[in-house]
Amino acid sequence: MRNKQHVNPQNADVDMTPMLDIVFILLIFFIVTTSFVKPVAIELQRPVDKPSIDKQTKSAHFSIDQSNAVYFAGRLIDLNQVATNLAMFAAKYNIATVQIAADENSTHQTLMTVMNNIKEYDNYPIALTSH
Repeated sequence: MRNKQHVNPQNADVDMTPMLDIVFILLIFFIVTTSFVKPVAIELQRPVDKPSIDKQTKSAHFSIDQSNAVYFAGRLIDLNQVATNLAMFAAKYNIATVQIAADENSTHQTLMTVMNNIKEYDNYPIALTSH
């Protein structure tokens, strides 16, 4: 019989500890020597308070003629456009009062509809004047 030698496979384990030590040393070196740059920001000049727009104070004038046609500032408007016209007027001016001049032959329903549309838009004081 032949002399058979059994070759025991040797464990070929590589010790990674020294390599990890070097990696950590390099990492620490780069962290310590790195100079961090502060980001450059743009300086903003913010307003201190809300900008106030000085609007002139005026009174809004509605009129109702004998045929129940509604006029705002001399222009004929639809009865459903009272709040819209008042909103456009309020964008330009501070409204002190809303004056309504109704003809004595106009109906009460038209006057009340105009007044209700004004009150639904904002709680402005309403002054009734003669036509």
